[in-house]
Amino acid sequence: MLIVINVDDLGLHPAVRRAVDSLAEAGVVTSSTMLANGPDLSESVLLQDRHAGLGLGAHLNLLRGKPISNPDHIPSLVDDDGLLFGNYTSLLLRYTTGRIKISEVETEWAAQIEYLLDHKVRLTHFDSEKHIHAWPGLYGLAAKLARRYGIKWMRRPFEHTPAGRFDKAMLRTRFLQLCLAVGFPPEEPSTASCVWGIGDQKQNLKPELFERYINTYHPEIVEIVCHPGLPAEGDGPLPSDFGPMRVKAQWKEEYDSLAHNGWLEIFDKLGGTPVNYGQIPPRSGDF
Repeated sequence: MLIVINVDDLGLHPAVRRAVDSLAEAGVVTSSTMLANGPDLSESVLLQDRHAGLGLGAHLNLLRGKPISNPDHIPSLVDDDGLLFGNYTSLLLRYTTGRIKISEVETEWAAQIEYLLDHKVRLTHFDSEKHIHAWPGLYGLAAKLARRYGIKWMRRPFEHTPAGRFDKAMLRTRFLQLCLAVGFPPEEPSTASCVWGIGDQKQNLKPELFERYINTYHPEIVEIVCHPGLPAEGDGPLPSDFGPMRVKAQWKEEYDSLAHNGWLEIFDKLGGTPVNYGQIPPRSGDF
């Protein structure tokens, strides 16, 4: 079994960069995805040369901050201030009522990918802020862009859901399952067998729960989705133009869990090898 341990939101804040740096050094994190419009991007890019085993991907973003492309060219994606809308529910409503133009999504996502490439990021894969690329119509678009830019892997945010669990986090996984079922995801780029960590976050990001998941579903390749952070005195706030974000509340608990809870021992017990996507041959062959 291969295990990709991916930290989302690299570039958002120095606390995320510090967490990735520390956990990659410990061998617990193997991968991270970058926000092209994140204020800490330039410093974060340097991590790929500090850690040979760290793969960096694109965290495609339709939700937060200033777009990379000219706001005048993507009017369906921005508010009156030229910012992405910053509210998931509002964006989903606009999308489901046909007020988001797919051509403009392609323009912005392509601009983000090219911005990361211009910053010398050696992209291993794609995922997205709040898994928005799983929405029907957008998964295929993300796959199209992956093929255009030669990206072999993409997150398919499918997490197995216990039948008797109906808390808010599990409803989130079921919504994504529905999106993927409706969207008929293409075979390329390649994807992990499943993910873990969407339904189990913060205090539930525990190795014993991951072990139970693996022993129940036996994936060939699994991606752990996580959001650790390591704040330091003197850090500034999260970028104000990104809108309200709950991720800061996850930072400490998820960092402490990954740093101190014996994950490598659990991986070894399960026969799992920590890798990044750039180290895995594509499941569906070259394209």
